[in-house]
Amino acid sequence: MSSEPMESPLLDRWFQRCTQTGTAWWLIVWVTMYGVLSATQLLLWLAALASIVFLLLTRGSWAKTPGAGTYWMLLACFLIPGLLSLPGAVDAERAISTNGRLVAYGLAGFLFLRLAPTEKQWPTTVMWLTGVLLLWCLDGMIQEWRGVSLSGYPLFTGLPEGHKVTGSMGLDYGPHLAVLSPLLFEAVRMHGRRLPMLWLAVPVLVAAVSLSASRYSLFLLLVSAAVFLPLWARALGWRGTLILLAGVIVGLVIPVVALPHLAERLSLALGSVSLNPEDYNTGFAFRPELWRASWIIFLENWLNGVGIRGSGLAMEPILAASLIFPESLQSQLWHPHLGVLEIAADTGIIGLMGYVVFLLLMCRTFFRMHALEHYAGATFLLVAFLALFPFSSALSMYSFPTGGLAWPALALALGGHFRRH
Repeated sequence: MSSEPMESPLLDRWFQRCTQTGTAWWLIVWVTMYGVLSATQLLLWLAALASIVFLLLTRGSWAKTPGAGTYWMLLACFLIPGLLSLPGAVDAERAISTNGRLVAYGLAGFLFLRLAPTEKQWPTTVMWLTGVLLLWCLDGMIQEWRGVSLSGYPLFTGLPEGHKVTGSMGLDYGPHLAVLSPLLFEAVRMHGRRLPMLWLAVPVLVAAVSLSASRYSLFLLLVSAAVFLPLWARALGWRGTLILLAGVIVGLVIPVVALPHLAERLSLALGSVSLNPEDYNTGFAFRPELWRASWIIFLENWLNGVGIRGSGLAMEPILAASLIFPESLQSQLWHPHLGVLEIAADTGIIGLMGYVVFLLLMCRTFFRMHALEHYAGATFLLVAFLALFPFSSALSMYSFPTGGLAWPALALALGGHFRRH
């Protein structure tokens, strides 16, 4: 019997066919499914399981795909500190399951590396992806107008100062749109000169994010737009860029002016710049108390932390003793609501060092892609960076919504880049 690894000509032909089509349809389906989180989660687990099967069938050659080494190096910046935090994990079950999910992201990455869109596919693919984003924006606007989204979800009314739009994506509607915004901005860069009407998509996106009543989402959207400023200027000229910036301002201002509860929520943050801890905490939805508790947890467990997803349990007695944090909120299990502090509390100084290495490698790769004008890869890399942003105050750095988008996007960026060069 031959000892050579089992080949799969059928599988090879399927991947080749996927990269030869005019549009990366599977990618459009995957981003669309991200609006239905459970479906995306199932897809990633199936991709990880398929990779295990292919690794066995090919005796390891499945892992020898361009970009796999760099992808696993970046993943190791989170996985190694996570494994080293296990001995002191205060919530061992969540720590083990989250580390297992990180390994699953690595396995699924082998598939996403192979399915990265080609240069030929990218122009039409990014237009379809923009269409998906605009559909989600429309979904949120209809929810604000009618009180229910296209799929029947009602407005969220749990805010003291009013309601917030969630569309059909849930409470993380705003952060999801902001993280995916580079796809729309890239479409404007590529097609804006030929299709000036596409520029209207920018204020529509900003308005939808504003309706989510998430101040962090607006900040993240502005970070994304700032990265694209020089690219817009190169593709559309400074006049076109100024028009797009005006679109951002219009998309931000109109909802705030038209909807009093948004203006009130914004004024809470602006008015909280005070030395009074109660005003400061109220204005920022009591996040400062979560940051203070996380900092205490880090100082007490500075080496390897309290285990991934363990900071919420570790903070409970500190929040219970707080004179500011509302008793009505103490029944929930919180996370630090600040990305870098969550990494510090969960995985200690080891995790912080890994995260710094991760950011440095990401920045180096991003600038290299731009120098080589590989904009598809740079766009997906920016999506991954925004999902794992150091000052993330919305989603947990280790949550499935974050990882389920960040790591596949990273694999898509590296797959296309290494295939091209």
